[in-house]
Amino acid sequence: MMNTSSLPENAKKAVIIDDFVEMAEFLRDLCAASGYVAKLYERTADVDPAVFLNADVLFLDLSLPETDGVQFMRQLGGLRCQTPIILISGHASCILSAAVSAGRESGLNVIGGLRKPFSIADYDALMTTLESAADQAASPLVTPEMMQEALDNNRIEPYFQPKIDLRRLEVCGFEALARLRLPDGRIVLPDQFIPTASECGLGNALTDRMLILSLDAWRDWAARGSDWSLAVNIPISRLADVQFPDRLEELADLWGIDRRQLILEITETELLDHHPTAMDTLARLGMKRFSLAVDDFGTGFSSLMQLKRLPCVELKIDRSFVSDMHRDRHSEVIVRKSIEIGHELGLIVTAEGIESQDDVDALRAMGCDQGQGYFISRPESRQQIATSYIDGFAA
Repeated sequence: MMNTSSLPENAKKAVIIDDFVEMAEFLRDLCAASGYVAKLYERTADVDPAVFLNADVLFLDLSLPETDGVQFMRQLGGLRCQTPIILISGHASCILSAAVSAGRESGLNVIGGLRKPFSIADYDALMTTLESAADQAASPLVTPEMMQEALDNNRIEPYFQPKIDLRRLEVCGFEALARLRLPDGRIVLPDQFIPTASECGLGNALTDRMLILSLDAWRDWAARGSDWSLAVNIPISRLADVQFPDRLEELADLWGIDRRQLILEITETELLDHHPTAMDTLARLGMKRFSLAVDDFGTGFSSLMQLKRLPCVELKIDRSFVSDMHRDRHSEVIVRKSIEIGHELGLIVTAEGIESQDDVDALRAMGCDQGQGYFISRPESRQQIATSYIDGFAA
């Protein structure tokens, strides 16, 4: 072991395993600036399992003496370790990406990777992801009973994240994202309740509630002079209902909605399930002039086949490629080629997960049409959108 810092009682704890002393000490200093006290080790054999199992983050180098990082992750998987892991490596980015995927497939909580030599900005980006994941993990898990009670008592709310036109740098639309408000006022994010809704058969009820509430807000904004598009996520289970296109058509006609401005987002990976009626439903939605978008493009194993099969008008590049494109050439190529393919097919291309001005500048240079992400705005409530974007208190 190279060095052990004394740990204040309530300090966040980091473990760094790297035999390159200078790099480990540099990382330790970055951790200290982020509020973490780090213990440094040269070999995995030097680490008591209790140390990394109770840490708040583990930085693991891939190239280590005796047992390398990939082998060590296999051992961590056997221990059911849930400590957030950030891999560090001097290997090619494709090897680092493969190791990140291998760790996740082993059930580990791998946040991402830092390729040596990395910048402080690279480190900060991953630590932001780490803190965001920690905030979500701290949210209470929603039981089926809590989910039903929230639906019964109107505590499902749409929050709206702006999408900007990257050429004009103006808001062009919003994506509706579900939130659950607990009786004590706390907000629960989708990762904590959507799986529960799906597992207990409430997924369709949740989708319908989101559609009604989102369309009501959208109609109100349109009446006040806005001309934005609205995107709503539609799970594959909703597409199994062959009557869904007809009911949505009736609702659009009743409320006088421009169907082309309503974008139904379908996650690419869900379509791999090939539900027998899903493609029928998607075809009928397209025939009724509703706009369809492929969400999380690039994460499935048949991305190009999906573009051939679906009557979509928009392609959304997954945030994992956007966030990595400055430090990973493969991600940069995937983003650039996805934009080119989308345009060749006549699609609007939207980049998700924009986290910096550098992201905006790079995507504009590549010709990407639209973007969304925390750098532009976090999701906001209906009232906040009206105040910020309609009433003119903020640009």
